[in-house]
Amino acid sequence: MNILPELLAPAGDADCAFAAFANGADAIYAGLPKFSARDKSNNFTVSELSKISAYAKKYDKKVYLALNTLVKEGELEEIYQYLSDVSKMGIDAIIVQDLGVAWMIRKFFPQMEIHGSTQMGIHNSAGIEAAKGMGLKRVILERQVTIKELELIVKKSNLEIEVFAHGALCSSLSGNCLFSSSIGGWSGNRGRCKQPCRRRYHSKDGINGFFFSPDDLYTLDLIPDLIKAGVSSIKIEGRLKKADYVKRAVTAYRMVLDASGGHGSQGKLSSGILGQAKMILAGSPGRKWSSGFYTTESMENLINYKSTGVSGMLSAKIIGSGPRGFTAKISRDLKKGDRIRIQPKSGDEGPQITITAMNKDREKINKAHKDDIVYIPFNQEVQSGSLVYKVGDTAEKSVRNIKNLPEYISPNIVDLEININSEGFIIRIPAYPSIKAWIGELKIEPAREHSLSEDIVQNSFTSTKEKMIKTADIKVVIEGNLFLPSSSLKKLRREFWETLAPKILNLVNTNDIDNDIFDFMQVHSSSMGKNEESDPCRDVFITDPHKKNDGKSRARSSKLEKAIHVMPISSYNKDCEEILLPYFRNEFALEKLVVDIDKAYASGIRRFRVSSIFQIPMLKKYKDIVITAAYPLPVSNSLSARQLEDMGFNKVQGWMEMEKEALINLVYFSPLPIEIYRYGRPHIFTSRADIEVEGEISDSHGVKFRVKKDSESGLNSVYGNKVFKIPNLENTSSCFDYSNAEPGETATSDFNFSADWV
Repeated sequence: MNILPELLAPAGDADCAFAAFANGADAIYAGLPKFSARDKSNNFTVSELSKISAYAKKYDKKVYLALNTLVKEGELEEIYQYLSDVSKMGIDAIIVQDLGVAWMIRKFFPQMEIHGSTQMGIHNSAGIEAAKGMGLKRVILERQVTIKELELIVKKSNLEIEVFAHGALCSSLSGNCLFSSSIGGWSGNRGRCKQPCRRRYHSKDGINGFFFSPDDLYTLDLIPDLIKAGVSSIKIEGRLKKADYVKRAVTAYRMVLDASGGHGSQGKLSSGILGQAKMILAGSPGRKWSSGFYTTESMENLINYKSTGVSGMLSAKIIGSGPRGFTAKISRDLKKGDRIRIQPKSGDEGPQITITAMNKDREKINKAHKDDIVYIPFNQEVQSGSLVYKVGDTAEKSVRNIKNLPEYISPNIVDLEININSEGFIIRIPAYPSIKAWIGELKIEPAREHSLSEDIVQNSFTSTKEKMIKTADIKVVIEGNLFLPSSSLKKLRREFWETLAPKILNLVNTNDIDNDIFDFMQVHSSSMGKNEESDPCRDVFITDPHKKNDGKSRARSSKLEKAIHVMPISSYNKDCEEILLPYFRNEFALEKLVVDIDKAYASGIRRFRVSSIFQIPMLKKYKDIVITAAYPLPVSNSLSARQLEDMGFNKVQGWMEMEKEALINLVYFSPLPIEIYRYGRPHIFTSRADIEVEGEISDSHGVKFRVKKDSESGLNSVYGNKVFKIPNLENTSSCFDYSNAEPGETATSDFNFSADWV
């Protein structure tokens, strides 16, 4: 029998958390006001999160904190303070995207469990192996993984695997979407995505539609397959949703999980249970359901470009509008307290509001029915002809008030070193050297049959009988083959804790947080200015031999004769000096990539560009190579560079979303030389989903993009129409990427370089 996976629910606020726990969720994930990939969610204050953690512990539930955005150099101290506060409130795991934040947790808060966010883009077993090397306990897989790939990934991996099971889908590979950032600096990697994938676009061929807007994910039918695959956790998306959505989704998935009973796909899920669960879900407004990327068929039909793909149930059409409200013709019942989204005809993102009042024939009403003409107050003029979608029921308020809950009180965690010989016990507490070693004098006889073991001693001393003290690592050394009755061992343990517990509690406050910050700042500044004293690596230029112009002519035309010539591993030739590795390879394509790397090395290649962490284990066996981290592997702070330095990297490329100041700070603090992507047309969106168009497209504002399909990888990518171009920075090397751009193009953009990456 297979073990049922954890049911993990979203919690944008306390009401959502209570709804999740009350209806069967094993755990919730939540965010704080900053560094959360759902910046528009209400999120929790530090105090509220502490209270939710205490509440969860009481009912044997778990709370995971999402600190899953990329972090600038100047924010490292702030996120350290966040982690310091969180480390005292019993949070069960931290979900991270940033490699530097993972490094920080492992270095300064080793007691905290780390989960790799789906934003890390891990989509195969090699990526999970790399995650294990960074100290992660769990990986939240990229959403664009099929069931067949998932089965093999779990079989080959020894970390916990979490997968998405329900909710809205991003159609781009996670961590590979700069779409929103490219149109105004609102970065999905900072939790502020403006959802350009949900907008209407026009092609040069006269086709217009919602080419990048996928259906929602639904997996009730696939739960037995997910159980059989052996996933550790199934996750419901929706931190922007309210308690009514959480209640319905958790209830439905709890019902099906329990009915599956761990039988896997060999067991039969009752059609009655499945139908009942579907009915519960159907009451929660959303988009059309799909199996997401789990099946090839669903992947091919995930996007219906003729459908707006707007979340919610179509409920009205706006027939008149003014500065203080709008008039709408109702097509589905709406009531006071419902949440609605106003969708403009352009397909651009519209406002979402809660109906606080409605008038019909100048009289106040609480509910409107089909064909009613009603007036809804709203202090923003909207476009006539816009559609109104119901996206949520009247918010269900919990009977519990978070203000009345106690905060979590963190126990003091201690390690013990226990030495045992025939004269008794000597016990030390390494974290508190000022507390003298405790000596328990006792004549211990040689064992005749049952010897005293390390496990027996560890298990005994784990119990402290003091709720504010917990043990972590207990090291036991036993000199000789000894025997001690269990009653004597219990007596010694009781005497030890009665003597030492008060002394430990008296010293709890001596480890002042300022000392910890000082330690962090010392580490942070240890490589300060290192790159100013070193000769940066040479410039590079990237080309694709499939294109007409050869690399040498490109180098000459851009005055890069002395630069290193980079080519993709799929199509390099004799002019190539450095190999660019692909950022996506599904589980079944990994072996071929390993073979291709071996061939490149055998041909004399000694320089490799790593674009995803899954490539790190593949390069481990080569000891004489130069490794550069390159887009889309994000390095936005010096701790990310430290993490990669620990893993054998020689140079890193600064994350191209960053503004000038953030890049300069990265250069100053990085332990590794920094390369700057200065010219090129990088992909800003990539998907395994089938996209209807190819070539040039434009949005309703006339902004142009290019869609390109790669037959070899099966990926569909979007590129900006303008070339990314920024000036040189001191103490850096430069990357000029001609794989999708020609030298000297005049239509350019500096992205966020002269603005701000928000």
